[in-house]
Amino acid sequence: MLRNLAVGHFYNEPFIDTCAPWTDRIAEVFFAWPGVLSCRPSPENTPELRARLLADLRWCREQGIRLDTLFNCNCYGDLSISHELATQVRDVLNDMQSEGLFPDIVTTTSPFVATILKQEFPQVHVRASVNVRIQGILGFQAVAELFDEYYLNREHQRDLAYVKTVSAWAARQGKALGMQVNSGCLRDCPFQTFHDNLHGHGRQRQSAIGKDFDFSVFRCRTHYGRDKQLIDILRATWIRPEDVPLWEPHVQLFKLATRRIGHPSAIVKAYATYNYDGNLLELLDPQHTDLFAPGIIDNQSFPHDWATSGIGAACALNCQNCGRCQDVFRKVFRDAQDNTLPAAPNMTY
Repeated sequence: MLRNLAVGHFYNEPFIDTCAPWTDRIAEVFFAWPGVLSCRPSPENTPELRARLLADLRWCREQGIRLDTLFNCNCYGDLSISHELATQVRDVLNDMQSEGLFPDIVTTTSPFVATILKQEFPQVHVRASVNVRIQGILGFQAVAELFDEYYLNREHQRDLAYVKTVSAWAARQGKALGMQVNSGCLRDCPFQTFHDNLHGHGRQRQSAIGKDFDFSVFRCRTHYGRDKQLIDILRATWIRPEDVPLWEPHVQLFKLATRRIGHPSAIVKAYATYNYDGNLLELLDPQHTDLFAPGIIDNQSFPHDWATSGIGAACALNCQNCGRCQDVFRKVFRDAQDNTLPAAPNMTY
C-alpha cells in the first residue's frame, strides 16, 4: 500500500485516535491555522482549539505526516492584493515556525499568496487548490512558476485518459498531482464559486437569510431534495475507495474531505483499506444521506467496470441521458432496511 492520503484536520472525533491505525497510508494533514479563513467555515478561534490543533499537528510530525496549511479562500475582497494579506501570510508561517510546526506545503487559490510564498518562503512547496479549477495543461503551464503541485479539476478527474495526459506532463515538469476523491458536490455546480466566496468572506451565516427569499446556497440539496434528481449523484466526481488503485500510477495524493463531516473515521478507514461495505453517501462531503433516505447507494453493488466503463466519467460532462446511468442506479439504489429497491425516483429532467 502507498502512503498517499491527505486528511483534513477535524474536531468532531479524536483526530489522533482516528488516524493512528493508518499512519502507513496518511501522507499529509491539511488545515487552516486558527484565525485564517478558508473555503470551509472555521471553528471559533479559542485557546482550547489552538491547543488541540497544535497537539494533533505535533503528533503528525512525529509520525512523518506532512503539514499542509491552507490559504484557499476563493476571494480575499479588498485585501486580495495587499500588504495586509502578505503580512498575514508571513505572520502565520512565522507563528507556525515558533511552534516548531513550519508547514511542508501551503495550498492556496490565490496567485498573490503563491507569489509571496515563492519570494519569501522558497523552502515551502506551494500547491494549487482544487478550487483553482485548472482544467488543462495550458492552464497548468501558465502558473508553473508559482506552483510546485496541483490538485486536478474535479469535473475532469474521472476521465482516466485526461488524468494520464496531465500526469505525463507533470512528471516531465517535476510537478506533483493530487485529487479530491470524496466530494458530494454536484458536477459543474454553478453555485460553487458563489458558495465558496461566502466562506472566504466569513459570510456563510448569510445563507440563513435565503429562507426569506426561498433561496438556498446549497444547490445540491435543492437538486436532490426538492427536485429529486437523485441519479445525478452518479454523475458527480467522487471516486470509490475500491477504484483508487486505478489512479495511483498517475496521481501522488488523494485528498479526503473530513473537516466538516459527521464520522471522519469511516472515511479514513474506507480509503486507507480501499474498501467500504455500506452506503456510499456516508463517505461524501456533503453527505446528502437524509435526502436519499430511506434509500442508500450500496457501494458494493456497483458493476466491476464502473470506473473504466466511461459511465459517470467523461460522458457525464455532457450527459445525453443515454440510459447507462439509469441502469447502474437501479442496481445500487436500495432500501436501507430490507435491501430492496425503493420506489423509483424521478430520473428525468
